[in-house]
Amino acid sequence: MKSSSEAVTTSAGPRPSVRMEDVARHAGVSPATVSRVLNDRGKCSAETRERVLAAIRDLGYVVNAAARSLAQGKTGALGLLLPAVSTDFMSSFLQIVAGAATDEGYDLLIALRSEGSQRRMLGRHNTDGVLIFGGAMGDPSLRRLSSEGFPALLLYRSSPQGLTLPSVVIDNEAGVRAAVDHLIEAHGRRRIAFLRGRPGSEDAARREEAYRESLARHGVPVDPQLCRGGLSAEEARASTVALLRERAAFDAVVGWCDGAAIGAIDALRSEGMRVPADVSVVGFDDISPARHLDPALTTVRAPTELVGRLAVRALVQLIQRGVAEPQARLPVELIVRRSCGCAR
Repeated sequence: MKSSSEAVTTSAGPRPSVRMEDVARHAGVSPATVSRVLNDRGKCSAETRERVLAAIRDLGYVVNAAARSLAQGKTGALGLLLPAVSTDFMSSFLQIVAGAATDEGYDLLIALRSEGSQRRMLGRHNTDGVLIFGGAMGDPSLRRLSSEGFPALLLYRSSPQGLTLPSVVIDNEAGVRAAVDHLIEAHGRRRIAFLRGRPGSEDAARREEAYRESLARHGVPVDPQLCRGGLSAEEARASTVALLRERAAFDAVVGWCDGAAIGAIDALRSEGMRVPADVSVVGFDDISPARHLDPALTTVRAPTELVGRLAVRALVQLIQRGVAEPQARLPVELIVRRSCGCAR
């Protein structure tokens, strides 16, 4: 005869072979009723619910999470499609989105843009919805995604004309206008170079457009020679060195992002120029290293954490309720430090 302790050990613990039908038979209900109790869906009396839960405890029934997800058509994961991950900004942003997804009860799957395979990498087979960063997916693919009704939200990009995909964007124009206005009005800079971002990027295009508009508003002509590539710190450094060696006259640099501004500062120093005495420098984003540079970088602070968290929350709302706000446009702020020429 088994001891009482042995009996407890044997009756406790999961029994993977127990099926939902066994629970239903034990509780005297249908398998559909057991499913309603497990998924907390549909009407069920308190007495019936308790009988089902008691049967689950008695039999040691273990819910197969994968089977439940398959039955519900849910994966419990969000997707994030990216164009690249090789910047300080993107590394920080990934952590924000991953944390926000976890807080909402979802895993996060990340994929890099790959022409022809992006729909296979992230879709209904492995995610409940997808966040699409900037230009990581072209308009034709976005139109197909929208026609399929798959939950998708755009990050740092507005919905293409004719579509109603929800999006989270920032006020790029206001940020660059504030930066250029400050350089002209507070420091008298008028030969302002601009280090541009990726072609096709809405953020990059709107920042360059605001740079040109701000110059025009102050009666300063745009010199095409002063508009150079600044997609990365390396490219911005090379562009700035080229300007100096071509003896182009400029007294300020606006980087489309902080990485571009940091590359410009490195180039200026390597060529014997002083920042900000000879050339003022301003960036955009306010990544963590910006405040620790010498001189500390004047930049436009974008609400990166809010963008990530708001986007995840909106996508989850779209998945669960079928609706989300069409667009969230978040404000930015000029953070004045020493690289522009201010004493503080």
